[in-house]
This record gives sequence, structure tokens and C-alpha cells, in this order.
Amino acid sequence: MLKLGNMIGQTLMDKTAKLLAHALDYRSKRHGVIAGNLANIDTPGYKAKDLGFDETLKAALDNSKLKLKVTQPEHFPALTGVSLLGGAEFPVEEIGQDISGDSQLDLDREMARMAKNNLLYEATVRLLSKKFEELKTVIEEGRR
Repeated sequence: MLKLGNMIGQTLMDKTAKLLAHALDYRSKRHGVIAGNLANIDTPGYKAKDLGFDETLKAALDNSKLKLKVTQPEHFPALTGVSLLGGAEFPVEEIGQDISGDSQLDLDREMARMAKNNLLYEATVRLLSKKFEELKTVIEEGRR
């Protein structure tokens, strides 16, 4: 019986919902890192931190082996061999220093990063909510 329930759960929660759940995890963890930066803004010698996910994703997307050949301008770009799902860990990395040697810990920059992360979190929540609304509609229509 447990196996059947697991199969139903996997069918109902498709890859998009799982990807959105991982995106929420990432946004939540990034919020904590940025909040830590803001809490230490006056700490001498403190270096700003961020999650390394963005750079890793950009590198994966820029890898020419992962791109399919586009033969028509109407084709959407697609990836092969990239798994965006799974128990990904998001490494916390120190952000380097700028050209003047100053730490990149700037109140305005950190607040902008926080606002951007918050907007992306809210957008992801809305997308996930839409997925659940679709599931609810399917269930309700199935009862008729």
C-alpha cells in the first residue's frame, strides 16, 4: 500500500513542482545569508557571503555540450543531461573584494539583493500555488 501511495505522490507532484520546491529552499537559504551580511555590516573585517548556486547554474547552462542544436528560429532552447532536481546543496561563498580593495559589503547593495531575492521567492510561491490549483481542478473535475 505504501508503494502505491508513493507512486501516486510522484505522479501528482511533477518535476516542475519539485523544481519550484527546490527554488524555494534556495531562496530561503539565500535570505538567511543576506540577512547575516546585513547583521554584520558594521563588523570590521567581515566579508559578504552569498550562495554559489547562481554561478554553478550559469556555468551549466553555458556549457556547449548541454545545448541542443536550434534549426528553426521558433525552437525553444533546450538542455540535455542536466538534472535540476535532487538534494542540491548550496555552498556559501565569500564575495571577493572590489578594485579599490574595499569589502563589497554595502548596505544599499545588500538591501537590493534582499529585495530581489524576496521578489523571486514570492514569484516562486505563486507558481507553486498555481500548480496546486491545477491539481485541485483536476481532482474536482474527476469527481464529476
